[in-house]
Amino acid sequence: MSNGPSDLGGLRVLLVEDNLLLAEVIADALATYGCVVVGPAPDVESGLQLAREAEFDGALLDINLFGDFCFPIAAVLTERKIPFLFLTGYDNSRLIPPEFRSARRLSKPIDPDALSSAISEHFRAPSVH
Repeated sequence: MSNGPSDLGGLRVLLVEDNLLLAEVIADALATYGCVVVGPAPDVESGLQLAREAEFDGALLDINLFGDFCFPIAAVLTERKIPFLFLTGYDNSRLIPPEFRSARRLSKPIDPDALSSAISEHFRAPSVH
């Protein structure tokens, strides 16, 4: 695994993933890139709470969380103007509501370099005060 883009250092990333092993792997990759992981949240309820209350620069959302879809979380993030990426094993974009079909999707299993590139492209770096 590469060290990832240097512009990821300090980014706060919400991770919503129901597979605990995969969540750990992604969180470790994010930490390697210098990101601060918010979560991980394993289900829609805890993901919604963090999406509404936590401070972060972007989110990674597993589409299917124990049989429930993450789209209510995506709606909160859209309302808050926080960018997000979908993580999915599905090829069928029709599962995604029309209002979220333009969101970038990363296929599982997650490629660490593709993850770092996508985060670099879609999440804004925190401002330095």
